Amino acid sequence: MIEGLFRESGIDVLERTVQFAGQRHRLIVNNIANLSTPNYRPVDVDAGAFRASLAKALDRRRATHPGRRSEAPIRPRDTVDIEFTERGMRFKPRPAGRNILFHDRNDRDLEGLMAELAENTLTHRTATELLRARFATLQTAIRERV
Repeated sequence: MIEGLFRESGIDVLERTVQFAGQRHRLIVNNIANLSTPNYRPVDVDAGAFRASLAKALDRRRATHPGRRSEAPIRPRDTVDIEFTERGMRFKPRPAGRNILFHDRNDRDLEGLMAELAENTLTHRTATELLRARFATLQTAIRERV
């Protein structure tokens, strides 16, 4: 019953989004930290594949449980880069390889990394703000105040 409240309000989807953004943030920061390391190749996971897998899982849940979505957990399917577990996910990052190799065989692109970091930060911040709002709504309902 209580789990249904969390699923119905989209908290499970937001939880997955926060988990993804947090783990991807560590990858991007590691890439930035190794910007000057010779022979370092940045790694990343496909954010678009994550979003597509999550969207398909939502569509499947809506199709298989119309009107009873609260009883069905969201089950995204694994992608090439991401293995979903029951409560989280494991990344299998691959070399990003978006730029030319420099003389030290480093594939650096500071502007691209900073853009990815900003986009990922916005994703994380938006998901956490939406989670905060959902929990505030649940807290108001529990206290029986408007």
